[in-house]
Amino acid sequence: MKNPFFSLAAWVYEKTKLISGKKYDPKVYKTLLQLHPTGDGKKMYDNFQIRKLTLMLAILVIGIVSALCLHLSSRMKGKLAEGAQLIRNEWDAGDYQITLHAVTENWSREIPFVVKERELTKDEEIYLKEQLSYGLPDIIRGKNPDLAHITQNLNLISSMPGYPYIFTWSSSNYERINASGKINRRDIDGNGEKVSLVVTISGGQEKTSFTYEVLLLPEELGEEETFFRALEKELLQIDLEGKSRGQIRLPKRLMGKEIEWKEVKSDSSILLFFLFFLGSLLAGKGMESDLEKSRRIRNKQLIKDYSGFVSKLRLYLSAGLTVKNAFLRMTADYVKWQEQERSPQNRGRKKWYLMEEMQVSCHQLENGVAQEKVYQDFGKRCGEMRYRRLSFLLAVQLKQGNDQLLTLLEKETNDAQEERKNLARKAGEEAGTKLLLPMLLMLVVVMLLVLLPAYTGFGNT
Repeated sequence: MKNPFFSLAAWVYEKTKLISGKKYDPKVYKTLLQLHPTGDGKKMYDNFQIRKLTLMLAILVIGIVSALCLHLSSRMKGKLAEGAQLIRNEWDAGDYQITLHAVTENWSREIPFVVKERELTKDEEIYLKEQLSYGLPDIIRGKNPDLAHITQNLNLISSMPGYPYIFTWSSSNYERINASGKINRRDIDGNGEKVSLVVTISGGQEKTSFTYEVLLLPEELGEEETFFRALEKELLQIDLEGKSRGQIRLPKRLMGKEIEWKEVKSDSSILLFFLFFLGSLLAGKGMESDLEKSRRIRNKQLIKDYSGFVSKLRLYLSAGLTVKNAFLRMTADYVKWQEQERSPQNRGRKKWYLMEEMQVSCHQLENGVAQEKVYQDFGKRCGEMRYRRLSFLLAVQLKQGNDQLLTLLEKETNDAQEERKNLARKAGEEAGTKLLLPMLLMLVVVMLLVLLPAYTGFGNT
C-alpha cells in the first residue's frame, strides 16, 4: 500500500524547489554518490528528499491529530460542574489533583487543589463488610475444600480488589497457623485440632473484626514417616531419662525393626583441596606480578644509570682506550664492587643490572664474538631505546673511528643528563602527590583537636 503522504511530499518538494531555485545540497549529494557510485545522483537526491519530507509530514500530522484529541478530551472530561461544583471520584477510584482558576472583580489566581475520593456512607460500609464476612472463607481456604477440612496452607490476604480495606490476621495458636497462613499439623491426633482465626478490617470509619473457626486434620503419615517420628520421640525420651549418665544407649529395635546406627562424618577435604588449588593460582599470579614489578625496577635502574654510563664511556675513550677496552675496564671495576658486596656490611645492596649486562658483553668479547654483534646484542638485551641507539653508535664507530664517536657521545651525554633531571623532577612531583593524603589526614586530626575542646566548652556555658 502506497504511503498517503508520499504524493503530498513529492508535490510540496517540487513546489519548494521551484520557488527557492536551489537544485541540491552539495554535501548530501556527494554522500549519496559515495554510497551508490553507480546510481543516478539527481534521482537519488530527489528520492531522498521526498522520503525525508514524507516522514516529517507524517509525524507532523500525527502530532496535530493527537494534540487536537487531547484538547477535546480535556474539554469533555471537566471535573468542574455547573461552574462551582467539583465531582469526586467514587470510593475506589482514588484522589485527583485539579488546578482551579479563581476570578473576582479585582483579582484572579490559579489554585492547585486535591479532590479526595468519596468516602463510604455508614450503610455502604455495613453492606460491604457483610459481603466480606461471607466471602472471605472461600478465599482464605486456598486449596482446601472448606475451613473444616484443612490440610494445606491458608491464603491469608492483606487486601481484596473492590474493597478499600486492610486485613490483619491473628491466630489463637501460632504454632499451628502463623500470620502468613502456613499450617503445622505435626502430632495432631484424633479428629483434628480447632484453631480460631481473627481478621481485623481497617480503613473505613471504624475497625471491624471477624472470627473463623478452622479445623486442622491429622497428618496422613506413611509407614516410613510413622517409624521415624516414633524413633525421634524415643531418642528424646532416652536423652531425658539418662541426663546424669555418661553414655546414651541408642535403641537397637523399634516397632519390630532392627536398627543399625552409623555416624555421619563431615568431610571438608574437597573444600581444602579447592582452597589450596585457588591458593596455588593466586601464588602463580603473585609471582608473575612480582616478576613484572622487578622488570619495571630493572628498566628504571637502567634509565637512571644511562647518563653515568655514557659519561664514563666517553671519559675512557677520551683517554685513548678503545670501546672494547673501556667495556673490559668498567667490568673489572664491577667485579671489585661484587667482592665488596659479599662483605657482611654490604649485603643489603641492590643488583646492578647495567654492569651485569656489560659483564655478558665482555665474556662475548673474550670468546671471540665480533664486536659489532656484541654491541648490538648489548642494546637488545637492555631493551631501552637509549641503549639501542648507543649500541648502534658503537657498532658504527668500528668503521668511522673514535673522533666522530666522541662528538656523538658528548651530545648523548648532555641529552642523558637533561633527561635524568626531568626524571628526578617528575619523581619529586609524584612523591609530593603521594604525600597529599597523609597531610590531609593530619589536617583533619589537628582540626578535631582544636574544635572539639571549643565545642565541649561552648556546650557547658
